[in-house]
Amino acid sequence: MVVQNATENSIKIMKNLKLKIRKTILIVFVSFFSIFSTYAQFDGVFSHYMHNLSLVNPSYAGENNMIQASLFQRTQWIGMPGAPIMSVLSVDTPFKLLERQHGVGVQFLSDIFGVFNNQQVKLLYAYKYKLGKGHFSFATNIGMINVICNADSINISKLTTDDGYHSDNDPAIPIGKQTGVGFDLGFGLNYVSDTYSLGASLTHVNSPIISIGDKNEFNVLPLMQVNGAYRFPLDRDNGKYKINTNVLFLTDFAVWTSHLSSILEINEKYWAGVGYRYQDSFSIQFGLELFDGFRLGYNFDIPSNRLILNTFGSHEVFATYEFSLVRQKSNSTKSIRIL
Repeated sequence: MVVQNATENSIKIMKNLKLKIRKTILIVFVSFFSIFSTYAQFDGVFSHYMHNLSLVNPSYAGENNMIQASLFQRTQWIGMPGAPIMSVLSVDTPFKLLERQHGVGVQFLSDIFGVFNNQQVKLLYAYKYKLGKGHFSFATNIGMINVICNADSINISKLTTDDGYHSDNDPAIPIGKQTGVGFDLGFGLNYVSDTYSLGASLTHVNSPIISIGDKNEFNVLPLMQVNGAYRFPLDRDNGKYKINTNVLFLTDFAVWTSHLSSILEINEKYWAGVGYRYQDSFSIQFGLELFDGFRLGYNFDIPSNRLILNTFGSHEVFATYEFSLVRQKSNSTKSIRIL
């Protein structure tokens, strides 16, 4: 009798445990959808952004006087299931028209987060003119946002069977593979000199509404980004060592964050630096120019908040190649890649 009661109690405990596990999995899935709505309002930012400022401001397209092709990849919150993995391919170039300097570019972005994949395509155009000891740029970008929800990767019916809490017909839960598309618009401006750079941009100006299926949609809020940088030599005689300081402020007018960094550059070929993202992480980065125009960089973010209990950190790498289709009169080129 005692054995029978113990067995019955064990069966009840196992059923309750399975029920709790199913509820937990379902809650996590639904939470991903809710989190993504917030996350999409605040675009992911690379800690390496200063190596290609057109990632945060379209007015930097064509800034380096050469064609620039860049590939960035960020694996965030290592060890955490469903954590963001962001990749960007960017190409921009300067050109001259009617005795005026211009810049154009194109960017492809993929941001995988849980069961979602945020894909974006942007076309960039910048108009530039000389002003004082530097030059001023005004730019716009247009593009498309395509959000894919891979809900078919989770068996909703199995998770909701006999739980008495959710239904597999819950309209809040997407079914199958859902896609939402929206038009995107942004603007940016900057002023660049030999020693400093200031810029501001506003993306998602039109606040695109992305519909996921027939029951779910979210509004992508405008995102303002303000960046500044200052470069100064440590040895004024030959300029072999330089310090590059960078600051980036971001807000969607509901929440905000900022990123500060300081980078030591040696012979314009090697660099190493540290950074801090407000209430988020500390970072270290280093890189080198392997050969003329081709650079590689690595960055590691260490959480400065409670995420450190669940993840070791975030990896980030980038590769950039700058080249010209026209023979240059001089081998030296002026670049603001880390301004």
